[in-house]
Amino acid sequence: MKLHQLNTLVAIADTGSIRAAARSLGLSPAAVTKAMRELEADLHAPLIVRGASGVAFTEFGRALVVHARLVLGQLQRAQAEIESLRGGAAGKLSIGVTPWVALTFLPPAVQRFRERMPDVQLEFFEGLLAVVQPRLRDGSLDFSIGRPAPASPQSEFHNVPLFSTHSAVVARRDHPKAGCRSLHELEDAEWALNWDTASRESMADNLFRRRGMRVPRTILLAHSLSIVLGLLAQTDMLSIFPWPLVEVMLAKENLWALPLRETVDETIVSITSRRGTPMSPAAAYFLDCLRETIDKGARSQDPEQKRLFHSIELLL
Repeated sequence: MKLHQLNTLVAIADTGSIRAAARSLGLSPAAVTKAMRELEADLHAPLIVRGASGVAFTEFGRALVVHARLVLGQLQRAQAEIESLRGGAAGKLSIGVTPWVALTFLPPAVQRFRERMPDVQLEFFEGLLAVVQPRLRDGSLDFSIGRPAPASPQSEFHNVPLFSTHSAVVARRDHPKAGCRSLHELEDAEWALNWDTASRESMADNLFRRRGMRVPRTILLAHSLSIVLGLLAQTDMLSIFPWPLVEVMLAKENLWALPLRETVDETIVSITSRRGTPMSPAAAYFLDCLRETIDKGARSQDPEQKRLFHSIELLL
């Protein structure tokens, strides 16, 4: 296998056709086709199936695309690290961010990072862990910031806790249950939750079952904060927001945090990366900027900053 062949394979995966891949690479369609035929011959396996509507990957092709992305991504990281050591910090840093972190701590951290490394191209992907995991797996993300993946010694991902925070149950201000004081009063409610499908059962255990409550019949899983906000505004659904997001959204979105006696949920926000992949200098510095942003906000005497950071406990 040669690097130009792997690069061609990834270009086909990204664009969906031979012609589009050729345009993105500045090559002729014939050159792209030749590279694929040579790669298939080297591996003694068909990688793509050509059709009128484009190309489809075989089982062999899909497997190789994952490894090709890892190889190319690692080479890009190596090049960026060499540039950094030479004093010319450049390259690209790709980060997955859970939506509520993007709306609270991300902007000042980005500003801080840009002051030190203005030539590093930042690329952000919004998404829950189930969305960003494939990108972590194939190397197109350096790391993600959000709920950690389930931990196990065999896991392909490595989690480092960053901070913890508590959550609140939220609804529109004129919701019929806006004055409820206990979760038990909400057993018949409908919920729109920004949860990962994979963590639904553990979250339901933490929130409902361990309190002796039945799990509500209607729990809509929404993989978008915008969808949750729309549902809260137009229906009697409830949701759960981390407190920093509550502080940002209450007045802006006409929401209300129910005055519950119970602690609703503790959220651990972690840095998740592919196990065994070294962190680039740019990635390490970005995390420093994020930690400094949270630490500075937690110690601020500004009332607005105090509200935003009052529930945050830095873990790293």
